[in-house]
Amino acid sequence: MKKTLRTTIGVAALSTLLLHQANAQIDLSFPATPAPDTTQAGKPYFKSSINGIITASGFVQDDTFGLGDGAITMWASPQQPTQEEYQFGGDLRKTWLIFKGTAYHLPHGITATGRAELDFLGGTAGGGGFADENLLPRVRLAYVEVQKGQTRLRLGQNWTPLVAHFPNSVTHFAMGYGSAGGIGFRNPGLFLYQGLTRPTAFTKVRLDLAVFRGSWTGPKAEADGRDEGEIGIPQTEIGLNISNQTQPLKWEVNLAGHYDRKRLVQGDSRSNLEGKAVQAGTKLTYGGATLQGNAYWGRAISQSWGQLLQFGNIAGYGAWGQAGYRFSKHLSAWVMYGQDNPNDGEVLAAVPGNARLRNEVIVPMIRYDAGPLGIALEWYRANTDWRLVENGKQVYKTTSANQLALGAQFVF
Repeated sequence: MKKTLRTTIGVAALSTLLLHQANAQIDLSFPATPAPDTTQAGKPYFKSSINGIITASGFVQDDTFGLGDGAITMWASPQQPTQEEYQFGGDLRKTWLIFKGTAYHLPHGITATGRAELDFLGGTAGGGGFADENLLPRVRLAYVEVQKGQTRLRLGQNWTPLVAHFPNSVTHFAMGYGSAGGIGFRNPGLFLYQGLTRPTAFTKVRLDLAVFRGSWTGPKAEADGRDEGEIGIPQTEIGLNISNQTQPLKWEVNLAGHYDRKRLVQGDSRSNLEGKAVQAGTKLTYGGATLQGNAYWGRAISQSWGQLLQFGNIAGYGAWGQAGYRFSKHLSAWVMYGQDNPNDGEVLAAVPGNARLRNEVIVPMIRYDAGPLGIALEWYRANTDWRLVENGKQVYKTTSANQLALGAQFVF
């Protein structure tokens, strides 16, 4: 009986943790140092686990999306089918595995953690008629963490402070990021998380600092092939998180800033391009109602999914918001709206071909949850403003695309 109870509690706790992970992508609650194991008498001991989220979805859409269809829809493609024919498909790529190990009671009161996450968004094994059924794995996160008290230090690939949380979705990866007001990414670097209040405080404050690898796209800087994003000042971010998770109102506020400097190379000339961004976000929960969102302004931060993934000296802003209401223990309804709006003149100067001037995304969702099982029906609509170059002439137009998807996920 005791063993069964412990197993039930463990599965419930894991499901809660991973469901939070599935929505927010940030897992600062692991490892949550447990009460001392009396059987170990303070001696070091090790725990490990393999967990994950399996997601399968089927979809139908009337037009095509940029960067792909299915789970990674972003904006409406510039050229849409001339005939109104529906496309049917399925997607398994929003599936990932989490490998975790934690060593407790190490010298000097240290807890050490190793964590790696793999998903299946790494493309397909070859081409042809069978490629869609042969997905390749991809590393999402991989880091080593050292924790003592309220101080955590992570070395490896992790979500940067700009990523506070993602919209709730069963079917779609990182909805709104790169397409509708969400910015931030996962990069290899050094990450410091420092609690600034007592662990027992109702309102908790945490400071996040990160220095991580630079990134950009363009001509190579030297004959040795170094990327210009790796030559300038590394990407640096600072974040402040304030939250109160007591009843009846649970709230969280996130503030973050970004700076980097790339050294651009064109032939023998050298120039610097500074990347800057500020972002504010919040999440409010009261009873069955949830309201969350982010807003940002940034310049030259395409490597962090800003400016609709258009690289250049381009400024822009974006925002997304999502409202949800849980009608019962199992059934909830959600609607998300977001847009990204880079500076038109700077986009036209930096992008020689087809250019995205603005994009908005609207996603209503009905979701059913029962323990580790989640099922959702989502309608994804994108409206995109374009400057197209057709037969040497510039054409301005707006395209739209719709997708209806039924997704199911299982957390283990």
